[in-house]
Order: sequence, then C-alpha cells, then structure tokens
Amino acid sequence: MKAKLEEASLEMKKAYDADGSRVQRQLEERIKNLELMESSFKMDCLKSKLEEVSLEMKKAETDGSQAQQHEERIKNLELMLSNLKLELDKKKAKCCGDGFLLVEEVA
Repeated sequence: MKAKLEEASLEMKKAYDADGSRVQRQLEERIKNLELMESSFKMDCLKSKLEEVSLEMKKAETDGSQAQQHEERIKNLELMLSNLKLELDKKKAKCCGDGFLLVEEVA
C-alpha cells in the first residue's frame, strides 16, 4: 500500500510539474506577445510623430519659399520705382533745359 501511495504521489508530482511548466510556457508566450504589441504600438507612435514632423518641415519649406517669392517681388517693385524716379528726373532735367524752370516748394 505504501508503494502504491508513493507511486500515486510521484505521478501526481509529475502531472503537477508538467502542468506547471505548461502554464509557465503559456505565461512566457503571453508576455512575449504583450511585449511585441507594446513595441508595435511604440513603432506606430514614432511613425506618426515622424510623419507629423515631416509635414511641419514641408510646410515650413513652403512658407519659406513663399516668403522668398514675396521678397523677390518687393525687390522687383523697388527696382521699377527706382527706374521710374530716374526717368522722372531725366524729364525734369529736359523740361528745365527747354526754358521751363521747375520750382520746388519749400515748406
């Protein structure tokens, strides 16, 4: 009877150890899956942030390009104004040379 009791006890211990290691393997597998999900989530967050920063950079480049275009337009307008002033000065000089005298008002 004692031998049978020890044999049953040994079988129960083997079954318990087998179940314990099976549960341990399942827990380890679940932990790995959770870690993979967490890594995937972090990668998705990083990817979203990267896309957001990329869009901001493109917008900044576009804004900079527009500012540069405005500056060029302003320079062109200044050049046109300068040319018009020169032409006006030439016409004033010509008028004065024709016997007409232009007098500026002094305030």
